[in-house]
Amino acid sequence: MRHKHDNQSEKPEPIEFEAPVEPTEEEEEVETEKMASDIEALQDEIDQLRQSAEEMRNSYLRVMADFDNFRKRQREETARLSNFVREELILKLLPIVDNFERATQAAEAEHSYESLVEGVNLTLRQLHEMLQKEGVEPIEAAGQEFNPEFHEALMRVETEEYPENTIIDELEKGYTISGKILRPARVRVAVKPD
Repeated sequence: MRHKHDNQSEKPEPIEFEAPVEPTEEEEEVETEKMASDIEALQDEIDQLRQSAEEMRNSYLRVMADFDNFRKRQREETARLSNFVREELILKLLPIVDNFERATQAAEAEHSYESLVEGVNLTLRQLHEMLQKEGVEPIEAAGQEFNPEFHEALMRVETEEYPENTIIDELEKGYTISGKILRPARVRVAVKPD
């Protein structure tokens, strides 16, 4: 049996190191060619990435230019459409203006209040017909229950004559266009006295 200090007397074996082997000239040449090939491949990849980035940049600039042109065309088209709608409305109003002028001229020539009223009423009817063809409808108000969606209360009147929240009279007619509120009816509304 061995004792612990017996091991201490033994000497460790020396470690042998191998001397580095110098590459041969041929190996150095192969390594240099491989590095040059790797560098060339990396340079090709960089060039492709640059080219791809430049193509993407040019594509982006084209899209932005196309979008800018689209916006300009839309603005021009909107302006053209707006002018067309305005012209159409004016063309529909001109015959009504003509009738107002004829009514006032006839009333002046005949010095007749009745012919003026008759001419104005005919012209007003023509104007209402034109508005109706455009989808404009009056809002029912007088005698109706107040509805803030369709009516605007300008005055509240204490009265026992009408039920609470009933529209007593219409101060200014309201209108819808194709079902949408164009202007609410401005009204007086009944409230119970305190």
